[in-house]
Amino acid sequence: MLIEAETVRLLPHSSSDSQIKYRSKKELEEDQKNDTIPKLENTLLEAGLFSAEELQTLRNEIKKEVDQAAEQAQQHPDPRPEYIYDYLYAPAEETAHLKFEASKPSGERVVMVDAINHALKEDMARNDKMYVFGEDVADKKGGVFTATSGLSTQFGKERCFNAPLAESSIIGVAIGMAVYGLKPVVEIQFGDYIWTAMMQIRNELATMRWRAYNFWSAPVVVRVPVGGYIHGGLCHSQNIEGFFAHLPGIKIAYPSNAADAKGLLKTAIRSGDPVLFLEHKGLYRQSYAAAPEPDEDYLLPFGKAAIKREGNDLTIVTWGALVHKSLEAARLLEKEGLQIEVIDIRTINPLDMETIVNSVKKTSKVLIVHEDTRFHGFGAEIAAQIAEQAFEFLDGPVRRVAGADTPVPFSSVLEKAALPQTEDIVKAARELESY
Repeated sequence: MLIEAETVRLLPHSSSDSQIKYRSKKELEEDQKNDTIPKLENTLLEAGLFSAEELQTLRNEIKKEVDQAAEQAQQHPDPRPEYIYDYLYAPAEETAHLKFEASKPSGERVVMVDAINHALKEDMARNDKMYVFGEDVADKKGGVFTATSGLSTQFGKERCFNAPLAESSIIGVAIGMAVYGLKPVVEIQFGDYIWTAMMQIRNELATMRWRAYNFWSAPVVVRVPVGGYIHGGLCHSQNIEGFFAHLPGIKIAYPSNAADAKGLLKTAIRSGDPVLFLEHKGLYRQSYAAAPEPDEDYLLPFGKAAIKREGNDLTIVTWGALVHKSLEAARLLEKEGLQIEVIDIRTINPLDMETIVNSVKKTSKVLIVHEDTRFHGFGAEIAAQIAEQAFEFLDGPVRRVAGADTPVPFSSVLEKAALPQTEDIVKAARELESY
């Protein structure tokens, strides 16, 4: 049933507003005649269910109750300043039962998109409160990248279903489900289209637990394919981690390989926080991003970086697709006698600064490599924290290799120029090492 209700404001929008400026007195009087509360009172009187005296008594009782509640609220002591960070994220006891890295990935090699698919299937079988929905996620398509292939067949169309092409609706429905106690794991088809849901994400999802002081929570997992190098042009190639890292209350994962993707996604699903799970679509089927598959209970903790290659001469801090280009650059530089340490941060929020700072103390030089635009990219935050925490250990400036400050072009020639390449990393590392 759909009920369409036309409503008007009988009072100004705010204390600084005056409807007289834009509505006539006659129009306001006509609207007041349609006020539903007096209409209900008249209906009750005509039906003989209440007398005028009884209605007035009821009004007085309600006003007294409201006044008492307001007075009680005014008498409540102000919160202490140290409470400001309380319940920004789930309390530790909610995830104390999770056992991280209890095994090692040792199954057959699997590409990243299949590892994600397996993680979804395994946890849907484990948790009957988990629902997957988004644009084109149901069979037979299983998402434009097949990450959700087979879910609706195995678990039914009630638990894996297609949503309208409306990202705000997808996130809004997911928030409602999560507050109710369900576990929605939704897909936004491309990072480039998430912006219409930004109000829901910023104002509702990110703040739910904090503003409710842990009375409510909305642990939604939002899977989002991101990134370039696939000739997707300016509407299918964006990296969005820099925008969302600015929102307190949301955790962000950005894996670079199949094993990490499965372990981090399972942690996201089993945790009590909203998670933005970024999947680089250029890595989905790459052999160099494939890995031995972890078992169904393999969990990776958020906030723990991986040292992908050890070295003493220079540190590269990176994530996503640039992990592999950084490793390639490190192999090339090894032929020149340079030992490069490569750190894959794996999660944007929380960020493992301890591992980064320890590496900088060892190498004294650091190069930050990421795909997103250089200006206001997340690398700038890492550089700032290095300057604050490890300045005295630096023997050179913190350098960045990042995408051009332009949209990602359609032309394959221009795309290559706009996105960081292995040779860009090699060049920057040489310059920094000779500083």
